[in-house]
Amino acid sequence: MEQIKFQIETTKIISLLSNDIYDSPYALLRENVQNAYDAILMRKQKEFGFTPKIDVVIDGKEITISDNGIGMTRDVVENNYWKAGSSGKNNEEARKAGVVGTFGIGAMANFGICDYLKVSTHYLNSGTTIISYVNRNELNVSENCINIQIQNEAIEPGTTIYATLDENSDLNEADAINYLRPYVQYLAVPVTLNGKIISQNEICSIKEAKNVINEFNEINDGNFRFNLKIQIQNYGNGQVIIYADNIYSGGNHIKGEISLEQDKNFIFGLRNNFGLAAIPINSFFNLGGIINLSVLQPTAGREALSRESVEFVSKIISIIENQLALILSKHDICDSNRLFLLYIQAKGKYDLAGKIKIQILPGEEFRHLAELSKQMDNKEVYFYTGNDKQLIEEFSNENTYLLLLSKENPRKSIQQKLIIDKGIKMVPNSPKIIKEYTIDDLSNAEFAFTIRILSTLKDDYLIGESKVFFAEISHQVPNMVVAKDDVVNVYLSRNSANIQQVLNIYNEERSLFDGFVKDYIRNYLYPKIAPYVPSTTKQGADALYRILQKNKELYTIESEDMGDLDSMIKDFYAGKIGFNEVIKVSGRHLKTHSQTVRSGQIGTVEQELSTIISHTPLENKYNIEPSIAIPPIRLFSNETKKKILKTDTQYPQLNNYTQFLALSDNVFNRQSDFFLEPHTTKVIWGMHKIVYIFTHASGRITMYYDIELKERLSSELTGGRPIKTTTIISKNRIFVPIIDELMPYFEIKQNSLSFYVRYDILSDLKAE
Repeated sequence: MEQIKFQIETTKIISLLSNDIYDSPYALLRENVQNAYDAILMRKQKEFGFTPKIDVVIDGKEITISDNGIGMTRDVVENNYWKAGSSGKNNEEARKAGVVGTFGIGAMANFGICDYLKVSTHYLNSGTTIISYVNRNELNVSENCINIQIQNEAIEPGTTIYATLDENSDLNEADAINYLRPYVQYLAVPVTLNGKIISQNEICSIKEAKNVINEFNEINDGNFRFNLKIQIQNYGNGQVIIYADNIYSGGNHIKGEISLEQDKNFIFGLRNNFGLAAIPINSFFNLGGIINLSVLQPTAGREALSRESVEFVSKIISIIENQLALILSKHDICDSNRLFLLYIQAKGKYDLAGKIKIQILPGEEFRHLAELSKQMDNKEVYFYTGNDKQLIEEFSNENTYLLLLSKENPRKSIQQKLIIDKGIKMVPNSPKIIKEYTIDDLSNAEFAFTIRILSTLKDDYLIGESKVFFAEISHQVPNMVVAKDDVVNVYLSRNSANIQQVLNIYNEERSLFDGFVKDYIRNYLYPKIAPYVPSTTKQGADALYRILQKNKELYTIESEDMGDLDSMIKDFYAGKIGFNEVIKVSGRHLKTHSQTVRSGQIGTVEQELSTIISHTPLENKYNIEPSIAIPPIRLFSNETKKKILKTDTQYPQLNNYTQFLALSDNVFNRQSDFFLEPHTTKVIWGMHKIVYIFTHASGRITMYYDIELKERLSSELTGGRPIKTTTIISKNRIFVPIIDELMPYFEIKQNSLSFYVRYDILSDLKAE
């Protein structure tokens, strides 16, 4: 039998791999600056008193990165730098120095965009300079191809990288600074790019200031110990700034610090002050800023942090936010911090709500909730949730006080919860049921409506026992929900225009009836039935988490086919797989983890979601806020092959969003159970990343869906905010809204759009 030689086109493979691992051509600068920083840290281990520096120069096609770190010996040059997968920093000395990089990619980072590379290095206290260089088209895995020269000289240690860009690549100074600054801005080492300093910023954002509240606490929850400083603005909306250091976990000291601010959109992870990646963490206080910890581990291409790192940070954030809420609750300014109110509602921490205020009539006085009682100043006390002037005047007089609840949640729900717990009664003349209609009194449409609501409450909302009645309700109230003896009773008014609209659909276009009923429940009944939906409680979260974990177990074998790039590279470094296997697994990784939307996979909302938009839109008068967890829109009768849906019409039942993106098939197949539950939605974006953070109504389970675009977002486009949950689940797709700012990045160019996705479930239920 004749055999032929297996051959590799080395330069093409290296170019493909480097482009696969790194998110941008500017990654060349980041990787070399990181190596330079590590070299300086290692020199500091051996020598004190030198002045470190890192200089980057971009001059047309010529790139130079130089440092005065420890330098490289010939052994390191040959067996680490020019040997992909072999790191000279996987040793105790390097770890003690606090190095950032241990993957050992070496020269590979450069050859994605360079056709020539030269390295000149002088090791500490040696008498020689080692110069090595090669052209990309001369690379060959089976032959000696790296040129090397030795010069005898006594000069300062350090390394200089000289790279020449290929004809298809260009780096410009402005974009290079914008790309590199997030990674190096907090280094104490001066880093210059074309003479401009881009490092040496301070991480701690707590400064001396007037009219602020400063708190210092030593936190010890058993596993974590750290010092926590909190600064609260004692004016405006009570913004907070947080700084934590001296951190221990499990008795082990964690080198680093944490600096966060309210409403700063997203958290960026660092190790030893060098930037790694954004961290997809759900934060009740919308905290953003820097988490600089020695335990954080990036993936090989630094496009994200490892799952273990994200979970570690999530636990610390939870502890910090619990402490922050406790401190805020002691100061009057907490009443102005809306995110504090959201925290109380989501966590059920009503014991912290004593300083929240409520208006008390007659007069313009506001009092703390902790001060309220059934009788105050020898007067009876009532509360009222409406705005009927006659009722307000009747119950706010010389004999009674009337507590007037806020019109907006979460303040309203917090006020009502504490008032009811104190035994304070609602004004006697509140809405009530005047008459219940019997089945014989109902039309066919009304009877069908009650049956559909009953079945939907049971199947979609898991409410065990409920009853639905048509009734006459006072105060022109369109519906009421009253729980009695563990039965949820729903009362519907015949005079409600929205109910009449649904009944008309039954008579005129019965095929749309089910969709209208579900819309009605979601838009009008859900805010009232939410307290009785088991999935919004901790018990519901426990059950959901067990389902999600079971789903993961079902796919354990298949996950081996996913081509995990992280584990592949680790095996490559350890010598467990060869270069050929790297190529094979990397290709499989690309197919599995990349998502492609072709021009033929873009459809219209009107055609693909006809069961929800083919009728006259229902106006959502409840105006549910983004902070409120709500169920998805269920369209199980719809099946679509489209991945992006667009519309020119702003439909209220779609919260006026005009573009929707389908999540990956893996998410649909494995995690649909999560999206069937009520949840909130938050979007953060910056650099190449768009991250959706979905949080279960209980606040105990979070899913993040991380989209890495191949096109970098505009340097000015960085941010994040909660959005109204408008998750749509069809027979074979899960769609989420694309907000206006990000629509241009999902436009199809050159017939298709490709991007990478990562997703995971995070939970604080495991330890319980």
